[in-house]
Amino acid sequence: MIRERIVQWADHFIRLPVVGLDISDRSIKYVKFSAGRSGQIESFGEKEIDEGVIVEGRIERPADFVSVLRALSSLLGRWWSPMGVVASLPEEKSFLRLVQLPDVKPAEVAGALRWQIEGQIPLPAEDLAYDYEIIESLVSRPEHLDVVITAYPKTIVDAYISALKEGGFQPVALELESQAIARAVLGGERAPDATAVVDMGRNRTTIAMCAAGSVIFTATVPVGGRMLEQEIAKALGVDMAAADRLKKEHGLIPGAYEGKIFRAILPTMEMITGELGRTIAYYEDHISHIHGGTPEVRRVLMCGGDANLFGLDTYLSSRVRVPVSIADPFYGIAAESPYPIPEIPRREAVAFAAAIGLARRITA
Repeated sequence: MIRERIVQWADHFIRLPVVGLDISDRSIKYVKFSAGRSGQIESFGEKEIDEGVIVEGRIERPADFVSVLRALSSLLGRWWSPMGVVASLPEEKSFLRLVQLPDVKPAEVAGALRWQIEGQIPLPAEDLAYDYEIIESLVSRPEHLDVVITAYPKTIVDAYISALKEGGFQPVALELESQAIARAVLGGERAPDATAVVDMGRNRTTIAMCAAGSVIFTATVPVGGRMLEQEIAKALGVDMAAADRLKKEHGLIPGAYEGKIFRAILPTMEMITGELGRTIAYYEDHISHIHGGTPEVRRVLMCGGDANLFGLDTYLSSRVRVPVSIADPFYGIAAESPYPIPEIPRREAVAFAAAIGLARRITA
């Protein structure tokens, strides 16, 4: 299991804040909360990764990736040296499965899940690193247990652990990116409202369906902000820098810039809205039996670097007929912290939702 493959620290280290590292194909975003000051961020930032070092979540050039990690650990300096890291694992290499078990005792869940894994995941159990989460029932007398299994090929997990260690970091835990985002934007709430959390990144968009406070399944579309810029550059005959500026200035406002930008990016956006619609329909048709959860999706929360596009919330809401809003990655912190919310501009904070959730895994 993943929890058995991470490096174990002494209890007093585990209770200290950790660094959250959100690793994607082209960048590493990092966040660290201050020790003893809940909700206060000590440091945050982003370091780029050259194209081809990580491809679709697989480390293709380990030496180059280690060099990036070493540069980051050097940048963070001695204050970070005793801290562990919680790092994300690539969404596209994961297997996330929702299974039902008879009402077995908690101690018997791990043994019962092995048979489920062999029937649900197309890899031998011995080749997988996996973890699981029991979804707490929202009804008083459940007839079964709903359990979410998260699994990865051991080769993927081992590659990330090895690189992190060589890069000067000490892995405390590894986690699916969407699970970290849910922790940040839902704050561990056990409300029954089903929520779709959409993370728009540079190269992909991930949709995480959450119910009863847990991620129960995900879907990924291989398009993101970079493709929007490419379509604008192609349609208007401008370079990528100008396309990025135009995207941020005009977004999805149909009449802006004579409608040229909206028309350029509409086909790409339709790919995202189509997958979002299918994900919502799948939940409502097949998964809405989760203990006490609502039978329909009540809201869509947006995060990621392109969540702030002008008109995006209105456009998505009109297409999927569900209220859409920008997620608050400090949602779970605000209620418990006596300190001011960290000084990350709101438009930037949604891009750091995963890193915030990762850093909060140990301290939350």
